[in-house]
Amino acid sequence: MASTDTEKLLELHARERRAHLEGDATLLTSGMADHVWESSRGGLNRLSRSDLEERFTAYFRSVRYTVWDDLEAPHVAVSADGSQAWMAVVIEARLVDTADDGSEHERGFESSWIAAYEKQDDDWKLVGIGSSVVDRH
Repeated sequence: MASTDTEKLLELHARERRAHLEGDATLLTSGMADHVWESSRGGLNRLSRSDLEERFTAYFRSVRYTVWDDLEAPHVAVSADGSQAWMAVVIEARLVDTADDGSEHERGFESSWIAAYEKQDDDWKLVGIGSSVVDRH
């Protein structure tokens, strides 16, 4: 059971990668619960999936990812009863950012995060995330 759950969670991670490289906010948020807890910049926010989809739609309009790759294999743990899980990830990414004046700038960064998942109707859904980003030029 746990290996199947781990495989499903890693499939969600692969979907997140594809969504970033394709700029697809709907695909990105398809693995999220109705509401997600986000820890960021010293704050804690409860965001709806639709709000996150709007946020990423706007974001993907101004950036194009060229690289989004794991720096090491994601670490996945599933609870003994198979109802909850977490994943720790570290990636490197490169993107082209389009400024308001139309100019483009390439940017590289590394990002790490820990994501919490809950099994809902036999599917894994992201329910919480805390992340960190460091620019690399």
